[in-house]
Amino acid sequence: MFYGESLALMSALLWGTIPILVRKGLPHASASVAVVLGLLASVPLLIGIFCLHPRWVTQAVTPSAALWFAACGITGPCLGRLFNYLGVERLGAARVTPLINASPLFTTMLALVFLREHITLKSALGILCIVAGIAVLTGQKRA
Repeated sequence: MFYGESLALMSALLWGTIPILVRKGLPHASASVAVVLGLLASVPLLIGIFCLHPRWVTQAVTPSAALWFAACGITGPCLGRLFNYLGVERLGAARVTPLINASPLFTTMLALVFLREHITLKSALGILCIVAGIAVLTGQKRA
């Protein structure tokens, strides 16, 4: 298997464990506490990565890129995680995860509007499958 694909699958595995871990912890704390603790737990790893980076961040990142990456940190790890955990708390990991994985639908729509990217037939078919999956999931009664 290719190195890039292996990294993507490892990312999927790690992201896939999060709803399970959240569901185990939520009986003992709120979703907002879970987000804060999760972000704080990642700080030592981030410091290690920063220290081992071959160039200082100020040499590797332009101010414009830093703003875009800061927006990524606010939307994904912070707000996205909070809504994820609240969803897991209310619906359960098995029902929330497929809905969260509708992100390609939103990514495609945003890329069309803001990046002027073009949609392919494969992408359109994938979006239709996502929408159909969401319709099936939201039609289910809560267990």
